[in-house]
Amino acid sequence: MRKLLFTLPIPLFVLLLLCSCEKKDYSSYCPTWKGFTYTTGSYPDYAKGNVGNNINLHAGDSIHLTAHQDQRGHLINSTDYTWTICYDTLDTGGNEDPTDDVVVHATKTIYKHTNYDGYADGADDPVGHLLLPENALPTEYGKRDTIKFVARYVYSGQGVIVENGNIVDNTSYNGRITPQSGPTGGGAAGYFYFNVVK
Repeated sequence: MRKLLFTLPIPLFVLLLLCSCEKKDYSSYCPTWKGFTYTTGSYPDYAKGNVGNNINLHAGDSIHLTAHQDQRGHLINSTDYTWTICYDTLDTGGNEDPTDDVVVHATKTIYKHTNYDGYADGADDPVGHLLLPENALPTEYGKRDTIKFVARYVYSGQGVIVENGNIVDNTSYNGRITPQSGPTGGGAAGYFYFNVVK
């Protein structure tokens, strides 16, 4: 009686062996970043922004920012994003005399909570839609106004340190976003600069 011997081709056997021995990665780390892109103008007539350091907005303009990840994070649960636009305005203080008005630095913040791994769009590049108020003053000469982006992540695995700083070649993006990492959580902070013009 002849015995039939079935054999797998060697490459497939090696592949199965490697797959069965592969270790799971339980390390958590936050994303690294490229920078920002934006569209701006008066809704719905947005104009795509150009890369550069002199971004001009008018009072009442909308700006839609996207923070672009270079490498996505891993094993992240709870995630919070905040976008804060900072600008100068006049504080009337209830005075009827306009000469008593004082220039004050004002902020408006939007906030989003998500789950990085748990939601279908959780790991998408974060976006912020901000409106520069009608009472924003033109930026003083030699200064720039800012939008601050902050991300906070809670890890579901053991945190590892990621390299700090933007990727070196971010010539297609504006601003700078720097990751921050620790044993149980991480985050990022970034700034986008603009001028308010008449």
